[in-house]
Amino acid sequence: MVGRLLGWVLVGLALMCLGADAMAMLERGEFVLLGLGELWAALDSNSLTAVGDAVSAYSMPEIWNPGLTTVLKLPGVVLFGLLGMLLLVLFRKRERRDRLFGS
Repeated sequence: MVGRLLGWVLVGLALMCLGADAMAMLERGEFVLLGLGELWAALDSNSLTAVGDAVSAYSMPEIWNPGLTTVLKLPGVVLFGLLGMLLLVLFRKRERRDRLFGS
C-alpha cells in the first residue's frame, strides 16, 4: 500500500512538472522540458545553492558534481513519471488465486 501511495505521489509530481513545463512553454514560446534543477531554482534558489555547498563540503565533491548535477538536469516530468509508474506496476493489486485447481 505504501508503494502504491508513493507511486501516485510521484505521478502527481510529474503532472505538476508538466504544468510548469506548459507555463514555461507559454512564456518562452517554445516547447521545453524543465530540468529538476531549474524547477528547484524557481522555487528556492538559495536552498539549491546551500544543498550544493553542503554536499560538496561534507562529503566527496564528486557526489555533487558530476553526480547530482546530472540528475538535476533530467526533466522532472520524465523522472517522476517513470519512477511513479514503476512503483505503481511493482505494487499493483494482484488477483488472489485461492483455488488450487481451476474448475
